[in-house]
Amino acid sequence: MIIMKKADPQTTTQQLTRLFVRLFVAILILVNLAFLIISSAYIYYQAERQSEQVVEAVKENLDSKYDWSAMLDAYLAKQDDDAIILTTPQGKSYYSENAHETFKQINRQNHYQNMVYSNKHIYFLRTENSHDFKIKVALNIDRLFHLIIWLFGTMIVINLIAILLSIPLIRRFAHKWSRPIQVMNNEIQEIQQGASTEQITVPQQPLEIRKLAQSFNNLLAFQKQALQREQQFVSDASHELKTPIAAIRGHVNLIRRHGQAKPEIIPKSLDYIDTESKKMEILVNDLLTLGRIERNTEVVKIDLVRIINEVVSEIQSVYPQKIQTDMPQVLKYRINSLDFHNIVHNLVENAAKYSPQDSTIVVKLAKNKGQVSFTVADNGMGIAPENREKIFQRFFREDTSHSNKVKGSGLGLAIVKAEADKYHGQIKVTDNSPQGTIFTVSFPTEK
Repeated sequence: MIIMKKADPQTTTQQLTRLFVRLFVAILILVNLAFLIISSAYIYYQAERQSEQVVEAVKENLDSKYDWSAMLDAYLAKQDDDAIILTTPQGKSYYSENAHETFKQINRQNHYQNMVYSNKHIYFLRTENSHDFKIKVALNIDRLFHLIIWLFGTMIVINLIAILLSIPLIRRFAHKWSRPIQVMNNEIQEIQQGASTEQITVPQQPLEIRKLAQSFNNLLAFQKQALQREQQFVSDASHELKTPIAAIRGHVNLIRRHGQAKPEIIPKSLDYIDTESKKMEILVNDLLTLGRIERNTEVVKIDLVRIINEVVSEIQSVYPQKIQTDMPQVLKYRINSLDFHNIVHNLVENAAKYSPQDSTIVVKLAKNKGQVSFTVADNGMGIAPENREKIFQRFFREDTSHSNKVKGSGLGLAIVKAEADKYHGQIKVTDNSPQGTIFTVSFPTEK
C-alpha cells in the first residue's frame, strides 16, 4: 500500500509567489531558447554569406592565368584557418595553405547540412561548380560560435541574478494581491467566533474577490433574516399559545375540583376547551404556513383564474356574503400554487370576516402595464390611514373591541405580505366607496 504524503497547506501569498516565479523562469527559458535559435540562424546566415562571397570572387577570376597555388590564400582571412580547394577541368587540384590537411580532417567527420565539427573547430562547407571548375570552401566559424556561447553564458548569469532579485518583489506584489482575501478570512473568523456580527468588507479590486464578498454578505444577511424569523416565530407562538393553554388548563382544573359537585359546569367548560383548542389549531396552522413560505420553491406557470375560483367556492360555502368576480378566462403566471392560494384565501376570507353579511365582495384579476394585479374590495368598516402599514404585522388588529368576535389568528395579512414579498410583489391598501377597503396585490410580469 502506497501512502502519499499530504501536502502542507499554503497561503495565497505563497501560492502566488511560486506561480509567478515559475512563470518568470519559464519566460526566461523561452527567451534564452529563442536567443539560441536566432543566434544559430545568424551564424549560419553569416557563414553562408561569407562563403558565397569567397566563391563568387574565385569565379570572377577563373578565366585568368593565375598561379592558383599562390592566389587562393588571397581570398581567405589568414587568422580564421579557412581553406579552399579549386579543381580544374583537367582534374588538377589547387589548395590554399593547410587546405589539404583541413579537408582531410573534415572528410572524416559527419556533416550536418553544411556544418561540420573537425579537430576542435567548426567549419561551414560550400561546394559549387562553374565552367567545369569545382570550388570547395571551408570557413572556420569558431569566433562567431564562441561569441554566441559567451553571450548565452552572460544571459544565464543575468537571468539567475534577475530571478533572485525578483523573488522578494514578486512576494511583495503577491502579498498585496492576496491582502483582500486575508482581510476577508480574518473578518469571517471574527464573525464565526461571535466577535462581530457585521458584514465583511467588500474590496473594489479584484472583481472576483469583490463578487465573492458581496455573495458572502448576501448569505450572511439571508442567514440573519432566517434566524430573526425563527426567533420571531418562537416568540409569537409562545405568546399567542400561552393564553389559550392557560385557559384550557384552568377549565380542566375547574372540572377536577368541582365537576362531581357541580356537573352542570362540565359541558360549559368542555365547550370553552373545544373553542380554544380550535383557535390554537388555526394559530398553529398559520404559524406553520409562515414558517414554510420560504420553503415552497416549486415555481411553475399556473392558471391564476382556476385558483381564485376554487378559493371563492370554498369561502362562499362558509360565509353569507355574495362574491363577485371579474377575471379573464385564463391568466397564467409563474408562482407556487400554494403561495398564491394563501394570498387569495386570506384576502377574500378577511374581507368576508369584516363585511356585513348582506354585502358584496368584488374579486378582480387583470394583467396590464407589465404587472399582474389581484384585487379584493369589501364594504367593511375600513382601515385608518395610520394603520395601513401596521395591519401586516403579526397579530395586529385595528379594532380591538371586535378582536374576540372575529375568528382568526391575526396572521392572515402577515402571510399575504410574506408571500407577496417572496415574488417581489407590492400590496396597496385604499378606501372603497362608499365604505370599505380595497386590497391590491401586484406582481411584476416576466421580462
